[in-house]
Amino acid sequence: MSEDETGQTTQSTMVTRRRDTQGSAEIPMMSYTAVTSHQAMAEAFMKEIVRLGQRMLPDHDLNIEDVLSICHLALKRKERGVVMLEGRHLRGRIGEQVSRADRYKEPFSLLVLNLDGLENRITYDSVVDTLCERMRKTDLMFLFKYRIVLILPHTESKACDILSRRIQNLLEESVVMKPLPELARLTYPDENIMKTAQVLDWTEDQLRSN
Repeated sequence: MSEDETGQTTQSTMVTRRRDTQGSAEIPMMSYTAVTSHQAMAEAFMKEIVRLGQRMLPDHDLNIEDVLSICHLALKRKERGVVMLEGRHLRGRIGEQVSRADRYKEPFSLLVLNLDGLENRITYDSVVDTLCERMRKTDLMFLFKYRIVLILPHTESKACDILSRRIQNLLEESVVMKPLPELARLTYPDENIMKTAQVLDWTEDQLRSN
């Protein structure tokens, strides 16, 4: 902290610098408190984001407004209700659902969409967006390259079958997918499944590439 000529307290825009993971650019180290409360620091932070983003988008003269538009688009999926989680949380969330089913006799279902046959990433993103718009707020979505795992709490086998057909019809109408993606499903409790490990093994089998 320092005082300028007017006697007002200001904050340094740069404490130290470090190189990025590629070692080709120096990145200023900033304080979270500063960039969220001090306008000059916030501007410096955004300019640095723009500078780094420009290296990723060399065909466009990127500005702060562009970055904000990109951020808004990236957040849309969260706004639609369905919870999207990182793959590393999948086993834990499945374990939670199995424990709940064992204790309270509340079933849950798993759906795994195999999208390996897609020709491009744009279609994959369209599938994800379509699912986000239609899934319930209680549902959980996990993305694994060209596989999508849905955890559906409080969903019995019959309801899961109906939802599976609806998803395939929706993708055929909205995304125009031909052929339709492979869709595997499992509901717990199941008389053929005796422990949590079997549910986890089934899920991991669905995520393995053929």
